[in-house]
Amino acid sequence: MLVASIHRDHRNISRLLKLLSKKLTAIQQERPVNYSLIKDTVSYLQEYAEKYHHPKEDLIYHYYLQHYPDSEGVARLDDEHEALAGLTAEFADTVDMILMDAVIPLDLFADKLNRFVGCQKEHLDLEEKTILPVLEQTLTTEDWEYLQTQWEEEDIDPLFGEQVADRFKELSAALKGP
Repeated sequence: MLVASIHRDHRNISRLLKLLSKKLTAIQQERPVNYSLIKDTVSYLQEYAEKYHHPKEDLIYHYYLQHYPDSEGVARLDDEHEALAGLTAEFADTVDMILMDAVIPLDLFADKLNRFVGCQKEHLDLEEKTILPVLEQTLTTEDWEYLQTQWEEEDIDPLFGEQVADRFKELSAALKGP
C-alpha cells in the first residue's frame, strides 16, 4: 500500500538523519569523520527520495487537493519538496568540494550539515504528524485503490531494499552499527 511505503521510507530517512547527526557531533568534537558516508547518504536522498519517494507523495497530495478541501496546508508540500531538493543539491556540492580537498572551515560545514539535517527532520515531522494522518483519515478505500493503480513505478530501494547496491554497501554497514 502506498501510505505504508511512505511511512517505511520516512523511517529509513530518519535512520539516515540520525547517522548524519552522529557525524555532526563528531565534527563538532573535532573527531575524524568519513565524508564518503555523508556523500553516500546525500546521494541516496537525491537518487531515491527525490526520484521515487517524493513523486509518490506528490501523487497522493495532488489527488487529495483535487478531491478534498485543503484544511491542513497540503498544497505547500510541493514547495517544500522543491526547496528540499535545492538544499540537498547545495549540500551535496559542499560535500563534493570537501572530498576534492577544497578547504572549507569545519564550523561552516557543521552549520550546513546541521541546517540540512534540521530541514529534513522538520519536513518528515510535518508529513508524519500533520499531513499523513489527515490523508489516512480522509481518503477512502476507493481513493487508495485508485492511487495504487496510478503508481506504476517499481519500488527498488538501493539501500533498504532486498538487494543493497554496491555503492551503498558501506553506508548499509554503517547503519547497522558496531
